[in-house]
Amino acid sequence: MSTTSVHDDFVERVRSSSDILAVISSYVHLKKKGNRYWGCCPFHNEKTPSFSVVPQQGFFYCFGCHAGGNVFKFLSLIENVSYYEAIKLQAQRLNIPIPTYRKNAHELAEEQERNDLLKIHELAGSFFHNCLTKTALGAPGREYFATRQINSNIIEQFKLGYAPNLWDKLYTSFIKRGIPKELLAKSGLVTIKDSGKAYDRFRNRVIIPIADEHGHITGFGGRVITNADSPKYLNSPETIIFNKRYLLFGLDQAQKAIKKQNFAIVVEGYMDAISLHSYGITNAVASLGTAFTVQQCRKILRFSPNIYFCYDSDNAGQNATMRALAIASSSGANVRVISIPDGKDPDEFVKKHGAKAFYTLIDKALPLMEFQLQYVLKNTNGNTLEGKLSAINQLMPLLANISNAVERNEYIIRISNVLGIDEGVIRSDLQRQSSFKNYTEVNSLPGSNTRKIIPDKKDALTLAGRYLIKKSWYEQGVLDYVLSVIPATEFPNKLHSEILSYMSKNNQDNLAFTDIDAAEKLSEEAYSELSHCLVEEISTTDDVQFTEDCLKRLRRYYLNNNYEKHRLLADQLQRNGDSRFLDELKITQQLRTQMDNL
Repeated sequence: MSTTSVHDDFVERVRSSSDILAVISSYVHLKKKGNRYWGCCPFHNEKTPSFSVVPQQGFFYCFGCHAGGNVFKFLSLIENVSYYEAIKLQAQRLNIPIPTYRKNAHELAEEQERNDLLKIHELAGSFFHNCLTKTALGAPGREYFATRQINSNIIEQFKLGYAPNLWDKLYTSFIKRGIPKELLAKSGLVTIKDSGKAYDRFRNRVIIPIADEHGHITGFGGRVITNADSPKYLNSPETIIFNKRYLLFGLDQAQKAIKKQNFAIVVEGYMDAISLHSYGITNAVASLGTAFTVQQCRKILRFSPNIYFCYDSDNAGQNATMRALAIASSSGANVRVISIPDGKDPDEFVKKHGAKAFYTLIDKALPLMEFQLQYVLKNTNGNTLEGKLSAINQLMPLLANISNAVERNEYIIRISNVLGIDEGVIRSDLQRQSSFKNYTEVNSLPGSNTRKIIPDKKDALTLAGRYLIKKSWYEQGVLDYVLSVIPATEFPNKLHSEILSYMSKNNQDNLAFTDIDAAEKLSEEAYSELSHCLVEEISTTDDVQFTEDCLKRLRRYYLNNNYEKHRLLADQLQRNGDSRFLDELKITQQLRTQMDNL
């Protein structure tokens, strides 16, 4: 049996064993209405359900952001993995063996490098941890953790360590174990100069292993102890296993608590997260001191839709909070902000006031809009015209995103009172901006993908195209009839052209068109539109007549388009004195006759 047939059989087995309703229901709360199920889309922020699942067809579709596809497409979006990785993920959940295939040289080399780096990082984690806990060299690290009130249980839980104040202790130790220096350099643990001299990246620093959500160490963070000339924090360089955009410190430790408590606390640095865990606040993770990313947000959303940000209360921390809020809320998270008083960070606060006081801050966490409103008003001068304009410009998009009219009205009154601007002016400005705004951008899933809220095309030509695609997909012989009336390439909607061209090609090659096959051959946009076509509900009392009406509408468009092309060409030829304009006029007359006969 060929590799291709093994792959196809495997995919079909996983697909036929998968219940799309059960899979999606484990991520999204759905309610049945008629023959379909509805819920709030997990790929963009909404309060009114526009996300639909039609189990009979095996498709989902969001009428807001246009995400759509089969069960594997949903998993690839929600889990931020490739389409094939989603198939393998579902196979594992169903206990279906994943077939092996012969990898090429590049794939084998990359897999070997990944495995080697993971092993080296595991060894390095033990090296640093043992140095801290079992040797005299680790005394400065033990003293540091003692001053930070980090006890031995937390040191063991997070496998904290210490890099001794020596130039090449790790390097010489690993070389003796037979680990090639080139691999050590590739890991980022060792720097090798042009002269060949090697030295350890981490020296005289307490070491915090940074693991992925599965607990595999992929990098390290090091905090300097005494040398004020060195950077306070130093992280591993980026490698094929270490990318800070995709990592959240402590997620491997926190995911159970996040699920149980149904919210995650996101802090800036790993020491903040470690401190919270040491006080029993175990649903805390850290964004590694970098800007919060869509990829990090997606990882949290696997465990809970609720994210509480608790960044430092200084200006930099508050600015970072504003950026993080935009990413998290547009990714579909329910967002709140924990405010730390007195300019403190979470680490300082919990050590001074304890866990009970911190839980009080959690209970008082501000909703998204409230924090944004306070932030804007605090950071603009409402006593000047320039300040008022700046505040209004920043607040208008926030007000526009509030769907609840009562809540929006309350904020308008507050803004009016604080800035001394007439309510009517604010309402007019809000109305004007809402009319001007054609779409709202929001981050999706997966990873670097972006979902947009785009007004759905409800014109008659688009609806006719969707209806005919759905009919052609499910009924034998309809496709040929449709394409005899209007060629696939002439459909007004280019995504419909792509879908119908794919279906036509499969017909010619005697291949069935399926959700699996379409996912591989269609573009991302066309596959989502195919999902829309297949879940679209159009009620009609006379199916045959409605089909004919759709074909007539599209045929008229096609003929009119051709008529205009030939008319313009006839005009141009006539102006150039070219007698061929008579042939073009004859074609336009024929097209006009066909249109009249419709």
